[in-house]
Amino acid sequence: MMPAAGLPDLRILVVIPGRPEDHSMVFARRQAKALAAMPNVTVATWFFAERSSLGGLLRSRRSLREAIARHRAGVLHVHYGTITALLSVLSSPVPVVVTYHGSDLNRTPGDGLLRDLAGRLFSQLAALGASGIICVSEGLRRRLWWRRGRVRVIPMGVDLEHCVPVPYLEARQRLAWPDKPWRILFNHRDSPVKRLDIARQVEACLRADGIDACLEVLRGDVSSERMPLVLSAADALLLCSDQEGSPTMVKEAMACGLPVVTNDVGDVRERLAGVAPGAIVERDPARMAEALKEVLLLGRRSNGRDRVVANMADARTLDQLTLELLRDRARPHA
Repeated sequence: MMPAAGLPDLRILVVIPGRPEDHSMVFARRQAKALAAMPNVTVATWFFAERSSLGGLLRSRRSLREAIARHRAGVLHVHYGTITALLSVLSSPVPVVVTYHGSDLNRTPGDGLLRDLAGRLFSQLAALGASGIICVSEGLRRRLWWRRGRVRVIPMGVDLEHCVPVPYLEARQRLAWPDKPWRILFNHRDSPVKRLDIARQVEACLRADGIDACLEVLRGDVSSERMPLVLSAADALLLCSDQEGSPTMVKEAMACGLPVVTNDVGDVRERLAGVAPGAIVERDPARMAEALKEVLLLGRRSNGRDRVVANMADARTLDQLTLELLRDRARPHA
Protein backbone atom coordinates (compact mmCIF):
# COMPACT_ATOMS: atom_id res chain seq x y z
CA MET A 1 0.00 0.00 0.00
CA MET A 2 1.24 3.48 -0.86
CA PRO A 3 1.85 5.90 2.02
CA ALA A 4 -0.56 8.75 2.48
CA ALA A 5 1.69 11.18 0.63
CA GLY A 6 1.50 9.03 -2.49
CA LEU A 7 5.19 8.20 -2.54
CA PRO A 8 6.70 4.78 -1.86
CA ASP A 9 9.02 4.31 1.08
CA LEU A 10 12.64 5.03 0.19
CA ARG A 11 15.51 3.47 2.11
CA ILE A 12 18.87 5.22 1.59
CA LEU A 13 22.29 4.13 2.79
CA VAL A 14 24.62 7.15 2.82
CA VAL A 15 28.30 6.28 2.40
CA ILE A 16 30.79 8.78 3.84
CA PRO A 17 34.60 8.45 3.94
CA GLY A 18 36.09 8.68 7.41
CA ARG A 19 34.94 7.72 10.89
CA PRO A 20 31.80 8.69 12.81
CA GLU A 21 33.80 10.63 15.39
CA ASP A 22 35.60 12.82 12.82
CA HIS A 23 34.70 16.46 12.14
CA SER A 24 35.06 15.91 8.39
CA MET A 25 32.37 15.77 5.68
CA VAL A 26 30.00 17.83 7.82
CA PHE A 27 27.92 18.77 4.77
CA ALA A 28 27.30 15.09 3.98
CA ARG A 29 26.25 14.31 7.55
CA ARG A 30 23.93 17.33 7.57
CA GLN A 31 22.27 16.25 4.35
CA ALA A 32 21.80 12.68 5.60
CA LYS A 33 19.93 14.03 8.64
CA ALA A 34 17.87 16.34 6.45
CA LEU A 35 16.84 13.53 4.11
CA ALA A 36 15.92 11.35 7.09
CA ALA A 37 13.45 14.02 8.22
CA MET A 38 11.56 13.94 4.92
CA PRO A 39 8.32 11.95 4.55
CA ASN A 40 8.57 8.26 3.64
CA VAL A 41 12.37 8.29 3.76
CA THR A 42 14.60 6.14 5.97
CA VAL A 43 18.30 6.92 6.06
CA ALA A 44 21.22 5.01 7.54
CA THR A 45 24.87 6.08 7.38
CA TRP A 46 27.90 3.89 6.78
CA PHE A 47 31.41 5.28 7.25
CA PHE A 48 34.21 4.04 5.01
CA ALA A 49 37.05 4.01 7.56
CA GLU A 50 39.46 1.39 6.20
CA ARG A 51 40.75 2.50 2.80
CA SER A 52 44.53 2.26 2.93
CA SER A 53 45.26 -1.47 2.65
CA LEU A 54 44.01 -4.47 0.71
CA GLY A 55 42.90 -6.17 3.91
CA GLY A 56 41.05 -3.04 5.00
CA LEU A 57 39.33 -2.77 1.64
CA LEU A 58 38.16 -6.37 1.82
CA ARG A 59 36.80 -5.83 5.33
CA SER A 60 35.11 -2.63 4.20
CA ARG A 61 33.52 -4.38 1.24
CA ARG A 62 32.07 -7.07 3.49
CA SER A 63 30.90 -4.48 6.03
CA LEU A 64 29.24 -2.39 3.32
CA ARG A 65 27.34 -5.32 1.87
CA GLU A 66 26.20 -6.29 5.38
CA ALA A 67 25.00 -2.72 5.99
CA ILE A 68 23.06 -2.70 2.71
CA ALA A 69 21.32 -5.94 3.67
CA ARG A 70 20.74 -4.92 7.29
CA HIS A 71 19.11 -1.62 6.37
CA ARG A 72 17.34 -3.06 3.29
CA ALA A 73 18.66 -0.12 1.29
CA GLY A 74 17.09 0.62 -2.07
CA VAL A 75 19.87 3.01 -3.12
CA LEU A 76 23.34 4.08 -1.98
CA HIS A 77 24.27 7.75 -1.89
CA VAL A 78 28.05 7.94 -1.89
CA HIS A 79 29.67 11.23 -0.95
CA TYR A 80 33.06 11.64 -2.59
CA GLY A 81 34.70 9.75 -5.41
CA THR A 82 38.12 7.99 -5.32
CA ILE A 83 38.20 4.51 -3.78
CA THR A 84 35.08 5.29 -1.70
CA ALA A 85 32.90 5.55 -4.81
CA LEU A 86 34.65 2.83 -6.79
CA LEU A 87 34.40 0.20 -4.05
CA SER A 88 30.75 1.13 -3.50
CA VAL A 89 29.93 0.77 -7.18
CA LEU A 90 31.74 -2.58 -7.42
CA SER A 91 30.26 -3.96 -4.18
CA SER A 92 26.67 -2.77 -4.10
CA PRO A 93 23.78 -4.98 -5.26
CA VAL A 94 21.56 -1.86 -5.37
CA PRO A 95 21.90 1.33 -7.49
CA VAL A 96 24.58 3.83 -6.49
CA VAL A 97 24.40 7.62 -6.78
CA VAL A 98 27.78 9.35 -6.43
CA THR A 99 28.25 12.98 -5.42
CA TYR A 100 31.61 14.46 -6.42
CA HIS A 101 32.83 17.27 -4.19
CA GLY A 102 36.13 18.59 -5.55
CA SER A 103 39.44 16.97 -4.72
CA ASP A 104 38.08 13.64 -5.96
CA LEU A 105 38.14 14.97 -9.56
CA ASN A 106 40.57 17.88 -9.18
CA ARG A 107 44.32 17.41 -8.99
CA THR A 108 45.76 17.00 -5.47
CA PRO A 109 49.54 17.19 -5.98
CA GLY A 110 50.14 17.37 -2.24
CA ASP A 111 48.99 13.76 -1.98
CA GLY A 112 51.92 12.58 -4.08
CA LEU A 113 51.89 11.71 -7.76
CA LEU A 114 50.71 8.09 -7.52
CA ARG A 115 48.01 8.72 -4.93
CA ASP A 116 46.75 11.73 -6.84
CA LEU A 117 46.54 9.84 -10.13
CA ALA A 118 45.00 6.77 -8.52
CA GLY A 119 42.35 8.80 -6.71
CA ARG A 120 41.24 10.62 -9.83
CA LEU A 121 41.29 7.43 -11.91
CA PHE A 122 39.13 5.65 -9.33
CA SER A 123 36.71 8.59 -9.41
CA GLN A 124 36.42 8.43 -13.18
CA LEU A 125 35.90 4.66 -13.20
CA ALA A 126 33.22 4.94 -10.50
CA ALA A 127 31.26 7.29 -12.78
CA LEU A 128 31.00 4.49 -15.35
CA GLY A 129 29.20 2.22 -12.90
CA ALA A 130 27.10 4.81 -11.07
CA SER A 131 23.35 4.85 -11.61
CA GLY A 132 23.30 8.57 -10.91
CA ILE A 133 25.95 11.29 -10.77
CA ILE A 134 25.89 14.60 -8.91
CA CYS A 135 28.60 17.26 -9.13
CA VAL A 136 28.50 20.20 -6.73
CA SER A 137 29.64 22.64 -9.43
CA GLU A 138 29.67 22.98 -13.19
CA GLY A 139 33.45 23.05 -13.17
CA LEU A 140 33.55 19.60 -11.61
CA ARG A 141 31.11 18.27 -14.20
CA ARG A 142 33.55 19.31 -16.90
CA ARG A 143 36.27 17.29 -15.18
CA LEU A 144 34.51 14.02 -15.89
CA TRP A 145 35.85 12.05 -18.84
CA TRP A 146 32.49 10.54 -19.73
CA ARG A 147 28.76 10.58 -18.93
CA ARG A 148 28.72 14.34 -18.45
CA GLY A 149 25.27 14.49 -20.00
CA ARG A 150 23.86 12.42 -17.14
CA VAL A 151 25.25 14.65 -14.40
CA ARG A 152 23.02 16.75 -12.15
CA VAL A 153 24.79 19.85 -10.83
CA ILE A 154 23.49 20.34 -7.29
CA PRO A 155 25.53 22.41 -4.82
CA MET A 156 25.49 21.41 -1.19
CA GLY A 157 23.22 23.74 0.72
CA VAL A 158 23.66 25.52 4.02
CA ASP A 159 21.47 24.75 7.00
CA LEU A 160 20.26 28.27 7.79
CA GLU A 161 18.65 27.09 11.01
CA HIS A 162 22.02 25.86 12.25
CA CYS A 163 24.34 28.41 10.66
CA VAL A 164 22.93 31.41 12.50
CA PRO A 165 25.12 34.47 13.15
CA VAL A 166 25.96 35.45 16.71
CA PRO A 167 26.48 39.15 17.52
CA TYR A 168 30.13 39.97 16.87
CA LEU A 169 31.12 41.17 20.35
CA GLU A 170 29.24 38.34 22.03
CA ALA A 171 30.97 35.79 19.81
CA ARG A 172 34.38 37.25 20.63
CA GLN A 173 33.66 37.17 24.34
CA ARG A 174 32.49 33.56 24.22
CA LEU A 175 35.68 32.56 22.42
CA ALA A 176 37.83 34.74 24.72
CA TRP A 177 39.22 36.58 21.69
CA PRO A 178 40.51 40.10 22.42
CA ASP A 179 39.38 43.11 20.41
CA LYS A 180 42.63 43.04 18.43
CA PRO A 181 44.15 41.69 16.29
CA TRP A 182 41.65 41.29 13.49
CA ARG A 183 41.08 37.58 12.85
CA ILE A 184 41.16 36.21 9.31
CA LEU A 185 39.85 32.67 9.05
CA PHE A 186 41.69 30.25 6.78
CA ASN A 187 40.35 26.73 6.33
CA HIS A 188 43.40 24.53 5.86
CA ARG A 189 42.58 20.99 7.04
CA ASP A 190 46.20 20.06 6.30
CA SER A 191 45.47 20.14 2.56
CA PRO A 192 48.30 21.52 0.39
CA VAL A 193 45.84 22.67 -2.30
CA LYS A 194 44.45 25.24 0.16
CA ARG A 195 47.86 27.03 -0.08
CA LEU A 196 48.63 28.03 3.48
CA ASP A 197 51.96 29.32 2.15
CA ILE A 198 50.15 32.01 0.13
CA ALA A 199 47.87 32.82 3.05
CA ARG A 200 50.93 33.43 5.25
CA GLN A 201 52.32 35.79 2.61
CA VAL A 202 49.02 37.68 2.63
CA GLU A 203 49.24 37.95 6.42
CA ALA A 204 52.81 39.26 6.15
CA CYS A 205 51.73 41.87 3.59
CA LEU A 206 49.02 43.12 5.92
CA ARG A 207 51.40 43.41 8.84
CA ALA A 208 53.98 45.20 6.68
CA ASP A 209 51.22 47.69 5.84
CA GLY A 210 50.57 48.31 9.53
CA ILE A 211 47.37 46.25 9.71
CA ASP A 212 47.12 44.35 13.00
CA ALA A 213 45.65 41.12 11.63
CA CYS A 214 46.44 37.44 12.00
CA LEU A 215 45.39 34.17 10.41
CA GLU A 216 43.14 31.89 12.42
CA VAL A 217 43.95 28.58 10.74
CA LEU A 218 41.23 25.94 10.92
CA ARG A 219 42.55 22.39 10.64
CA GLY A 220 39.33 20.41 10.87
CA ASP A 221 39.18 20.50 14.66
CA VAL A 222 36.19 22.82 15.01
CA SER A 223 32.88 21.00 15.45
CA SER A 224 29.91 21.89 13.26
CA GLU A 225 28.07 23.11 16.37
CA ARG A 226 30.84 25.59 17.17
CA MET A 227 31.52 26.78 13.64
CA PRO A 228 28.82 29.53 13.50
CA LEU A 229 30.35 31.06 16.64
CA VAL A 230 33.83 31.12 15.07
CA LEU A 231 32.49 32.56 11.80
CA SER A 232 30.62 35.26 13.73
CA ALA A 233 33.69 36.26 15.75
CA ALA A 234 36.04 36.51 12.78
CA ASP A 235 36.56 39.59 10.61
CA ALA A 236 37.03 37.94 7.21
CA LEU A 237 37.48 34.60 5.46
CA LEU A 238 40.43 34.10 3.10
CA LEU A 239 40.60 31.51 0.29
CA CYS A 240 43.58 31.13 -2.03
CA SER A 241 43.20 27.50 -3.12
CA ASP A 242 44.65 25.83 -6.19
CA GLN A 243 41.30 24.13 -6.77
CA GLU A 244 37.87 23.85 -5.18
CA GLY A 245 34.52 22.32 -5.98
CA SER A 246 31.81 24.33 -4.25
CA PRO A 247 33.50 25.32 -0.97
CA THR A 248 31.14 24.87 1.94
CA MET A 249 33.12 27.29 4.10
CA VAL A 250 32.26 30.16 1.74
CA LYS A 251 28.55 29.43 2.00
CA GLU A 252 28.72 29.10 5.79
CA ALA A 253 30.62 32.39 5.99
CA MET A 254 27.92 34.02 3.87
CA ALA A 255 25.21 32.64 6.16
CA CYS A 256 26.97 34.24 9.15
CA GLY A 257 27.62 37.56 7.40
CA LEU A 258 31.39 37.07 7.29
CA PRO A 259 33.08 38.92 4.38
CA VAL A 260 35.04 36.69 2.00
CA VAL A 261 38.19 37.50 0.03
CA THR A 262 39.12 34.78 -2.44
CA ASN A 263 40.68 33.99 -5.77
CA ASP A 264 38.40 32.87 -8.61
CA VAL A 265 38.21 29.18 -7.77
CA GLY A 266 35.44 26.59 -7.85
CA ASP A 267 32.02 28.22 -8.02
CA VAL A 268 32.79 31.19 -5.74
CA ARG A 269 32.08 33.76 -8.47
CA GLU A 270 28.55 32.42 -8.79
CA ARG A 271 28.00 32.08 -5.05
CA LEU A 272 29.38 35.52 -4.13
CA ALA A 273 27.56 37.45 -6.84
CA GLY A 274 26.06 40.52 -5.21
CA VAL A 275 27.75 39.92 -1.84
CA ALA A 276 29.42 42.91 -0.17
CA PRO A 277 31.78 43.67 1.39
CA GLY A 278 34.29 41.15 0.05
CA ALA A 279 36.25 40.55 -3.11
CA ILE A 280 37.29 38.03 -5.76
CA VAL A 281 40.81 38.95 -6.85
CA GLU A 282 43.82 37.41 -8.54
CA ARG A 283 45.83 35.10 -6.32
CA ASP A 284 48.58 37.59 -5.61
CA PRO A 285 49.49 38.11 -1.91
CA ALA A 286 49.74 41.89 -2.25
CA ARG A 287 46.38 42.16 -4.07
CA MET A 288 44.64 39.86 -1.59
CA ALA A 289 46.11 41.80 1.31
CA GLU A 290 44.82 45.06 -0.19
CA ALA A 291 41.32 43.59 -0.56
CA LEU A 292 41.39 42.31 3.02
CA LYS A 293 42.59 45.70 4.26
CA GLU A 294 39.57 47.37 2.66
CA VAL A 295 37.24 44.84 4.28
CA LEU A 296 38.85 45.11 7.72
CA LEU A 297 38.91 48.90 7.78
CA LEU A 298 35.28 49.04 6.66
CA GLY A 299 34.36 46.95 9.72
CA ARG A 300 31.01 45.81 8.39
CA ARG A 301 29.37 42.39 8.08
CA SER A 302 28.32 41.21 4.65
CA ASN A 303 24.88 40.73 3.14
CA GLY A 304 25.82 37.13 2.43
CA ARG A 305 22.98 35.59 4.39
CA ASP A 306 20.40 37.34 2.23
CA ARG A 307 22.21 36.20 -0.89
CA VAL A 308 22.34 32.57 0.26
CA VAL A 309 18.57 32.58 0.38
CA ALA A 310 18.07 34.62 -2.80
CA ASN A 311 20.68 33.03 -5.08
CA MET A 312 21.10 29.46 -3.88
CA ALA A 313 17.77 28.67 -2.34
CA ASP A 314 18.14 27.09 1.06
CA ALA A 315 19.42 23.65 1.95
CA ARG A 316 15.92 22.11 1.96
CA THR A 317 15.41 22.94 -1.72
CA LEU A 318 18.79 21.51 -2.73
CA ASP A 319 18.26 18.42 -0.59
CA GLN A 320 14.91 17.90 -2.29
CA LEU A 321 16.63 17.89 -5.69
CA THR A 322 19.02 15.23 -4.42
CA LEU A 323 16.14 13.20 -3.02
CA GLU A 324 14.32 13.29 -6.36
CA LEU A 325 17.35 11.80 -8.09
CA LEU A 326 17.75 9.14 -5.40
CA ARG A 327 14.08 8.18 -5.72
CA ASP A 328 14.40 7.96 -9.48
CA ARG A 329 17.40 5.65 -9.26
CA ALA A 330 16.35 3.50 -6.30
CA ARG A 331 15.38 -0.13 -6.58
CA PRO A 332 11.75 -0.45 -5.43
CA HIS A 333 10.97 -2.77 -2.54
CA ALA A 334 8.41 -5.46 -2.92
